[in-house]
Amino acid sequence: MKIAYFFSCFPQISTTFLQREVRSLEGMGQDLVLAANRPPKKGGFHPEDREFVKKTFYLNPIRIKPYLVSNLKFFFRSPFRYIRTLILALRLKDGFFMKQRIRNLARVAGACVLADYLLKQKVCHVHVHFAFGAAGVAIFLKSLADISYSISVHGSDVLLPQPLTREKLMHADFIRSNCRFHIKNLILRYPCLKKKRFYHVRLAMDFMAEHWMRTTRPVVDSRLRILNVARLEPVKAHYLLICACALLKKKNIPFILKIAGDGPLMADLESMVKNEGLDDCVHLLGTRYENEVADLFDWSHVFALSSLSEGTPMSIIEAMTKARAVIAPDITALPEMVIHGKTGFLFEKESAESLADFLEKMAMNPEKTGQMGYEAKKTAFKYYDPMFNTKKLLSVFLKEIQDNGEY
Repeated sequence: MKIAYFFSCFPQISTTFLQREVRSLEGMGQDLVLAANRPPKKGGFHPEDREFVKKTFYLNPIRIKPYLVSNLKFFFRSPFRYIRTLILALRLKDGFFMKQRIRNLARVAGACVLADYLLKQKVCHVHVHFAFGAAGVAIFLKSLADISYSISVHGSDVLLPQPLTREKLMHADFIRSNCRFHIKNLILRYPCLKKKRFYHVRLAMDFMAEHWMRTTRPVVDSRLRILNVARLEPVKAHYLLICACALLKKKNIPFILKIAGDGPLMADLESMVKNEGLDDCVHLLGTRYENEVADLFDWSHVFALSSLSEGTPMSIIEAMTKARAVIAPDITALPEMVIHGKTGFLFEKESAESLADFLEKMAMNPEKTGQMGYEAKKTAFKYYDPMFNTKKLLSVFLKEIQDNGEY
């Protein structure tokens, strides 16, 4: 059974869980072919992931000759399939993007190049992570070369407006979700998916990696040490966390907040911190590698997310692995991850006051906060075991591909 993993961009610092999944499957003997729409930017991946850059097939940057040759090859090999795919590309449109049809035609051209490569590799199935651009190419890959595909949905790809989400999911042979919320929510939004095969397979955590295996007790400090790890984007709502910190300061509750992550809102958030007079207790650290993030968890007492929308953030699983209590908004799949009052707290969405109240409780009762961290670690080891979840994912691939007569 030869499967391809196809990404929009791979590898990336922000998607270490994908690199982890690939390594886990390969560690179990699965022969994976790796492909992506585009390579990461310089410095956009951990040096340890250089191996993935070397062995991943990229559609971009576009090279005219290979694209032309592959498209002509498919046209003359099966003109019916090729024309049928072009018609599909012109049919599929989305109200969010006016130029969708042009984008679809460009993806048909890329699908020909990808199909040519995958057929030479004798790939029988393609798995796509996120319902983004790669899933759009996979639709036409299936139409052109009859290579089936499946999708793992995560968060922003199905919770926020994306082009052709329904079509990407409808054309997939099956859908894997790392939480039950997405399954229920997608069927509610798209009744046409009721008969689609969904599989609930959680993400896996590499408990044996040295920087995650090491767990330290929270350092005794008069200040509550708060950590946030997230891209600096509007959906992560860092402004709520900073507002909550401003409320803590007004109450004379000592704390220090470190935010690890980069993004378009860096300058805005720096200005907000300065305007609120929080320069001495709120620090924006920028991008950090996985081992550095692990060290930050060791430094922290509490991990806090303030997002407006989330899937099943890996940062919460990492915090739990490090025996740290979690505070997060009561939205989407987060109640599946955080047990309110036992492994952390769930605050009212978009409420800086609610977030500040729970942070105050954690600051006032460090022993209880430490106990919640201990319970969080037990929960992480119960649900995010890499061996169990990788075996479960592999069994899904085996079942689906065997049932379809492709193996």
